[in-house]
Amino acid sequence: MKPLRVGFESALSFWRAARLAVQAPWADESVGRVYGARELTLGEQVGRARGLCHADGPLDVVVSDAASRLGRRGDVRSRVWVGPLLERHLLSVGDGTFVCRPAAMFAQLATSMDEISLAEVAYELAGSYALAPDSRRGFESDAEPLVTVEELHAYASAAHALGVRGAARALKALELVADNSNSPQESCVGVLLALPRARGGVGAPGFKMNVSIRLPGELAKVLAQKTIVPDFSWPNGTVGEYDSDQEHLSPAARARDERKRQAFRAVGMDCITMTKGTFRSNVELNLFAQDLEGSLGLQRRPPTARILETRAALRERLFGPESEEAALEALHGKG
Repeated sequence: MKPLRVGFESALSFWRAARLAVQAPWADESVGRVYGARELTLGEQVGRARGLCHADGPLDVVVSDAASRLGRRGDVRSRVWVGPLLERHLLSVGDGTFVCRPAAMFAQLATSMDEISLAEVAYELAGSYALAPDSRRGFESDAEPLVTVEELHAYASAAHALGVRGAARALKALELVADNSNSPQESCVGVLLALPRARGGVGAPGFKMNVSIRLPGELAKVLAQKTIVPDFSWPNGTVGEYDSDQEHLSPAARARDERKRQAFRAVGMDCITMTKGTFRSNVELNLFAQDLEGSLGLQRRPPTARILETRAALRERLFGPESEEAALEALHGKG
């Protein structure tokens, strides 16, 4: 029985399903009861692998060269991959079937995905949430990260050194990514923050996500807590808190946030609040970007019309169509 190596989009589907499973999905012993001690045929291998990957279409099978393709099978899509694929890059799921681990799979996806889509996948893999389309929110919290950004970078760098197609794009995408995202919405905010202005982003990379920060004594007294875990934090002391459930801040909430911000500034830090409404309006997003640039000490020329147009397109891609109500409120200065 020849080894069957699953990669690319099929491997991504496998790992997404595995994160939601109560137990390892490949631990099911029904295969042995059905097939007994004999080796599985290729068709049986493929069928079992497609089940593990929840594949509706053909299974993405990794081969080393064109000569190794599995012939004209409707249930298989042979994908040539010349990047490193050692034992440590594969997970055995039994019956001669192996699934590419996340670092190798991510580099493979870079042959077909653009940088933004890749960054979203990387945030997911290195984050603490699992996509769950059937759940109310579309994801489940408190999932263990499958990989770190450092591990993704190490594999992509090794592939790039070998001249593997897609590796350079994977490395560029990882420049937009941080560990520990708590939700798909946070991941989209991260992409927008990290992308350069010329590509529609805010151009404020270098942040960490959801890491504990010990507060200076005076601020700790004001906030009645010794540490905080902000959604985003930059080395200069700026922190960003994102409330994805709140459309916009009420006047009372704005006043409360302003008092909190003054307390942060009194000790040389700063705190900026983002809501869902921040990313549902082009005007409000631009105001936020200007505020963040000031907090980070970024001296820049006003954005050109082209930059604003590109940012609006990126905002719509990441967060959906603009809310007319939010845009009108931002224009009239309402909260």
